[in-house]
Amino acid sequence: MKKSKEEIEEQLIELKKLTKTATNVDLAKALGTARGTIQNWKIRGSIPNAIFLKAEMLSEQGSEHVAESVAALDFYDIDVSAGPGTLALQEKKSDSITFNKDFLINSLEVLPEDVFLMPVRGDSMVPTLKNQAIIMVKRICQFSSDGVYVFRYDGQLMVKRLQFLKAGLKVVSDNQTYETWELSRQEVETEDFEILGEVIWSGQRM
Repeated sequence: MKKSKEEIEEQLIELKKLTKTATNVDLAKALGTARGTIQNWKIRGSIPNAIFLKAEMLSEQGSEHVAESVAALDFYDIDVSAGPGTLALQEKKSDSITFNKDFLINSLEVLPEDVFLMPVRGDSMVPTLKNQAIIMVKRICQFSSDGVYVFRYDGQLMVKRLQFLKAGLKVVSDNQTYETWELSRQEVETEDFEILGEVIWSGQRM
């Protein structure tokens, strides 16, 4: 939903407090974005949730020894449908978001180069994943065990729970108002189906 100019200004003030900056130029530098990006937020009436997550992490980490203790993960501004699967694939790499390396390696047991971030659209994975949640995806090339995966099917990019079946895969939405459906082994083996990775972490605003 597009926000008013006043609401955007309030959000910018919140971002400046988190990043300890005073001007839009300093804010853009702290967030690692171009100066024109902030003006684009004002025009669109929307600031990506990933920006708030990044600002909050910068606030927690502080400025000392950040380069040595954190890893910058690629954030892809891709429409990943957690709804009925109607969103078109729009791949666009935008900013990166920093994470504590110790958290990635010791808590999540992944290497920084093996994961990336993207936003979720839709409500079919509620309560596990809310609309506009940011998910961390571990790159894999094939289904390994039951879990929540990001995959491409028939030109759409989706995030769903996949369960192994002898005849193929069951596609499950955690929101029980959505129907479960199946992919046959033949469909899984076609070019129309590709697993991008497994969801191992999510961050979302309350």
